[in-house]
Amino acid sequence: GEPRPPPQLGPLLCNLSQLPEGRRGLLDRSRCSVQRLLPFTQYKDSTVHRRGVVGALRNCCFEYGESPRPGCPAPRWPAA
Repeated sequence: GEPRPPPQLGPLLCNLSQLPEGRRGLLDRSRCSVQRLLPFTQYKDSTVHRRGVVGALRNCCFEYGESPRPGCPAPRWPAA
């Protein structure tokens, strides 16, 4: 069968993506990292891999410690 990724890969990517350098690396278009990670969002063999990769992709959507960019609407949460 195909080689399996090491079990620590998902959590490692999630942790690295919390750093600006990690997000830049994952979002570097020349590496196609996001395209390579997308299949792991449905990886049935490991919940740990799946959660880690989803966390890494989610982290890439945000810049930590920065205020919203001018012109971007504030997030709206559904009324409880």
